[in-house]
Amino acid sequence: MVNVYESCCMQEATGETLRPGGFKLTEQAVHFCALNEQSRVLDLGCGMGATASYLFQNYGMKLVGIDPSEKLLKIAKEKNPFATFVKGTGDFLPFTDDHFECVLAECTMSLMHDLPRTLKELYRVLKDEGWFVINDVYAKNPETLDLMDTFSMTSCMRGMHDLLSLQEQLEMTGFTVMLLEDCSMLLKELMVKIIFSHGSMKAFWGKTIEGAATQTCCSFEENIKQCKPGYFMLIAKKGGNTNG
Repeated sequence: MVNVYESCCMQEATGETLRPGGFKLTEQAVHFCALNEQSRVLDLGCGMGATASYLFQNYGMKLVGIDPSEKLLKIAKEKNPFATFVKGTGDFLPFTDDHFECVLAECTMSLMHDLPRTLKELYRVLKDEGWFVINDVYAKNPETLDLMDTFSMTSCMRGMHDLLSLQEQLEMTGFTVMLLEDCSMLLKELMVKIIFSHGSMKAFWGKTIEGAATQTCCSFEENIKQCKPGYFMLIAKKGGNTNG
């Protein structure tokens, strides 16, 4: 399966964070959850370790990162000797129960192959009243999401969320949603940047999805448009209640 996050075009567009908005929402989450240097934080889908660098330099946090890409993990380890990085996926976390105060999933929950199992694993490794931060893409037109199932690639756009369904699954797992914000402007800003650099989103996907036929790239872009992608920030708590 093609991993678009290993593409130089994707890295040039998004920077080392590989997501819209850079550290803007990370910073917001740190304050909302009152995280500090004593907090044990798991970065699900850590990529090249950009968040590890940011949280260590600004808050002294030594987080744990997990990612399935050996290529990206190699870069993360070289740049962040103070942090811990392991290869793995969200549906099988190699950590003990009740281990972390916070899990960050910044534009990565849309990449999980088994969302219900991943949510159960995240719930297991979080401490009671631990925080679960999700920044990700969603479909404003979710009834068209089936169109994306025909593509075989690792991309958040392929796994856009149905926000209502995601909230229901979180609550079924035992989480309480404490914050939900629409941040679609960050995705729009990224798309404008990409179009300015590459001429069109279609041209960008053609360069990013290595080895794919032109028709595949065209269909991918057309199906994304039908889904009407947006971007959101959701912060949930393990257990807890809406009164904090």
